Amino acid sequence: MKSLIIGYIVLLILLIAIPLCFAAEAIPDDLAIRAIIGEASSEGYPGMIAVACAIRNRGHLRGVYGLKAKHVDNEPQWVWDMARQAWRESTSTDIVRGATHWENLAFGAPYWAKSMEMTVKIGVHTFYK
Repeated sequence: MKSLIIGYIVLLILLIAIPLCFAAEAIPDDLAIRAIIGEASSEGYPGMIAVACAIRNRGHLRGVYGLKAKHVDNEPQWVWDMARQAWRESTSTDIVRGATHWENLAFGAPYWAKSMEMTVKIGVHTFYK
């Protein structure tokens, strides 16, 4: 009887905990697209989809400085369309191999990269997980 009760308790904990493990913060499409443009508008489609994939892997926009880049609002419509397509495509691909962070090494190696694994370089960005 005691083991049956323990089994039910464990099952109850799992039923509560498992959905929480998979509950990712929803990233609004409009903000993700702004961030992609801010980070990779000069990188063409490959650079945009790479950043889009890393944003999806990250699950949030905290620390994505391109989200507030001043040039975003001045980009032509075709750049916005390309970023929107990259965000859509990132739902079914991961060309950055699980990376959650990226950096343009022209600015120097970031301090946080020392503890991370480099996954791929696409355009001017190096991606890390």
